[in-house]
Amino acid sequence: MIKAILFDKDGTLLEYTEGWVDSIVEFLEEKTIDEGKKKKLFKEIGIREDGGVEENSILSSETAMDLAMIFSKYLDEDLREIYKEIDDHLLNYLKENNNFIRETCDLKSLFEILKSKEILIGIFTSDNYRQAKYSMEYLNLDSFIDFYAAADIYEKKPNNESLEVFKEKYTLKDQEIIIVGDSRVDMVFGKDTMKVGVLCGTGSREMLGKYTENIIDNPSGILKFL
Repeated sequence: MIKAILFDKDGTLLEYTEGWVDSIVEFLEEKTIDEGKKKKLFKEIGIREDGGVEENSILSSETAMDLAMIFSKYLDEDLREIYKEIDDHLLNYLKENNNFIRETCDLKSLFEILKSKEILIGIFTSDNYRQAKYSMEYLNLDSFIDFYAAADIYEKKPNNESLEVFKEKYTLKDQEIIIVGDSRVDMVFGKDTMKVGVLCGTGSREMLGKYTENIIDNPSGILKFL
């Protein structure tokens, strides 16, 4: 019996928008970096020449610290200082560009149904806590969320630290949990949990199909697995 559903955020609950690319471009505008190095940096973090984002790339599925580690190779700044700058910049950019916070489906209706079935709802994201919390508050969805697992609180996915904390807090077994996401790290996170891939993010059906046969268009389709 399923008792909890853990959702990835960007590309799963929220559209993976051009805002994330724009935020990186804006961040680098304040730095001294030539166009050649900038092009290499973009490629390394997963920004394509057409402005799109590669599936399973650093930008699509890794953390602010992972971005900082790449940036530190191109910028003459301390890693920790770059990390703090990126973390603050991404949050401020989100607040100044709320139009980029867009749901992939009617999340309020979905969450209301899940709560009526007494299903626990968690967000397991590669973003930091402040960005995840702000996004849910902006959409008036924070009250539905039982657990936030963010990259600045726990070891990043696919490390199971956050999952083990969640399981212990609510006395759950892996087999009672569904993990929903659009990337490889989501699909290999939690060995014995049920995996459901969504096509509303950066992950392709071909890629997701390597890890699960449970593939849906967006999170609203999760109800058929309950």
